[in-house]
Amino acid sequence: MGPTHVVIIGVGKNDPRLWVKAAYAVLDTMENAETDPNDPVPSKAELARKLSISAHTAGRALRKLADMGIIYHAPAHGSFPSTAGRE
Repeated sequence: MGPTHVVIIGVGKNDPRLWVKAAYAVLDTMENAETDPNDPVPSKAELARKLSISAHTAGRALRKLADMGIIYHAPAHGSFPSTAGRE
């Protein structure tokens, strides 16, 4: 099951909250055929800038995805899809 089939627990893709939109934006990036599965997902700063949201909101989206096991954070390296090889 790819990221397009992921539903963030308790919220749908049309939820108006910004952190939900940011989380689904990360999922959309992960499913992009041009993105290598070992590439990092957008950082909190990149996500905030791209979506014109606060860094706190972007961080909440990334934390939710990490809590769900969809991504993991490697200190000093970034966040990656959980299916990527962990070094």
